[in-house]
Amino acid sequence: MSNDTNGPNHQALVDIGRAKIAWAKNHSPVLGSFVFKHLNDGTLRNKRIAVVVHLEAKTAYLATLLANAGANVVAAGSNPATTDGAVVAALRDAGIHVVSDAGSDLATWERELHRAADFEPDYVIDDGAELTARIGKYRPDVFQSLKGVSEQTTTGTARLYALEHAGKLPFPALTANNARCKHMFDNRYGTGQTTLQAVLRLSGRRLAGSKIAVIGYGYVGRGIAEYAAKLHARVMVIEVDPVRALEAHMDGHHVGTAHDVLPHAEFVITATGGIRALARQDFSLLTHDVILANAGHHDLEIDVDALSNAADTISHPSPDTTTYTLGTRDVHVLCNGALVNIAGGSGHPVEIMDLSFAVQGIGAHYLINTPLDPGVHVLPKVLDDAIARSKLESLGVTLAQPRPEQVDRHDGLIDEIEL
Repeated sequence: MSNDTNGPNHQALVDIGRAKIAWAKNHSPVLGSFVFKHLNDGTLRNKRIAVVVHLEAKTAYLATLLANAGANVVAAGSNPATTDGAVVAALRDAGIHVVSDAGSDLATWERELHRAADFEPDYVIDDGAELTARIGKYRPDVFQSLKGVSEQTTTGTARLYALEHAGKLPFPALTANNARCKHMFDNRYGTGQTTLQAVLRLSGRRLAGSKIAVIGYGYVGRGIAEYAAKLHARVMVIEVDPVRALEAHMDGHHVGTAHDVLPHAEFVITATGGIRALARQDFSLLTHDVILANAGHHDLEIDVDALSNAADTISHPSPDTTTYTLGTRDVHVLCNGALVNIAGGSGHPVEIMDLSFAVQGIGAHYLINTPLDPGVHVLPKVLDDAIARSKLESLGVTLAQPRPEQVDRHDGLIDEIEL
């Protein structure tokens, strides 16, 4: 990694990054209009905001909007495998403080997050609560003075609720993930589309007629399963939550345990948001020539270290594929278990992230301008609806209003109830 800012090669990198960010801007109508208008009311001026999301063009556009609104922004990657070097160069050239570089390993990434914590932000836009957790552990003074956090993911939301239940959340935290304009589109359509795009591009394999196992049936898992089924794959789901398992069954997928499913799967995609969804005890169940990929938050969803220790030989048929030979079986892991749609692709569609980052941008504005008690909060429905309405307007879609006779007046029943 190099931070050299001299020479034509650096300028070429900056130009590539600028072009990527411009592409994101041109396809983000909600950020460019509705969110831009809110952010530029003067209330973000001189606020210190850390943006810690996968550091690529769409994230860079959000960071740029915040900086242009007067905020002091520091940007860091939420995963060491997903930072785009050209985007980093363009952000730095624009005067935005970036602490991450492309090509980081876990140890380097950890130091990058510590540097973001040393920025002493007032507010954090986080992914997986990665920076929030490290501020709490390594900079408790900064943790106590945080004014608010907006969290992007299911995993990070769970961590925030855990902090709240333990009495260790001294500031208001907004779960952007639980906004409908985030999880209903980002988790389902964004991850569903781009995960399969990356898996098929990297593996060069056929999906139609193949058996694919999806581990986890939250919004991410159901999106992957839905896209795979529409591409004529035979979808099998592994899920421990009974309601989600029943939903997967009602959606037409085969539902079973790892012992039922893995011996038949030609593709296995983890989508739990946890760790070791595919662990040592599962390796003996995998069939020869299986493709493994991760679409959840943690790089540890597939226990790659345990797989490496169990392998007789390890080879690299391509830069993004590692083959572990277990006796007579070859097991192929994509992107070393990192998020396959970003580490092995270009991430979510721009139009999807327009919605997700609209939630984050409006969420940051809401945190700055609204007195909230410490604890986890959800973006108010009126703001969620306004984001969706802005998106519809950009698509040329208008909605009718309910006619007076369609509004339930309760026939006076509610008014007659006395407690």
